[in-house]
Amino acid sequence: MKELRELVERGGLPILAIMTLAVVLYSRTFRLFFALTLRWRRIRAQIGGPRSLRAQAARVDFQRLRLDLEEEFESERTSLTALIAAAPLLGLLGTVSGMTKTFETLGGPAAEKSMENLARGISEVLVATEAGLTVAIPGLVLVFLAHRILRRCSAMLIRLERETPGSS
Repeated sequence: MKELRELVERGGLPILAIMTLAVVLYSRTFRLFFALTLRWRRIRAQIGGPRSLRAQAARVDFQRLRLDLEEEFESERTSLTALIAAAPLLGLLGTVSGMTKTFETLGGPAAEKSMENLARGISEVLVATEAGLTVAIPGLVLVFLAHRILRRCSAMLIRLERETPGSS
């Protein structure tokens, strides 16, 4: 807890917004991963193993299963990409805030023109920028990985649909 307080002191108020955004972004991203995984397991259970595939083919609507997976992903993708885009912008807000404080320090009376105040302002700039990028980059990678999982599952369902006689 002490480290978080120090981070907020060093990075300014935008750090609080970035931390809140990170919690929302990563909880929704992991929820998407779990939802896709759970849905894929249900699909695999519905299809059955290789022996029962032909017997199950008449009851399996591969296209509907594929659309269900894609809907699961698409329902979250838009909001996740908006959160990912917001993280560096909040970092930029912290950068502007820190630069403003730095220039105010330089423009103030001679007593306020200390190197400590200058360093504090520059530190706020760097911490806020780093925090925004630290949240956005892994978030982007996670959404890409979820999309990759979706595409692999979808391709497998398409292949099974083509290989299975009598499927819809």
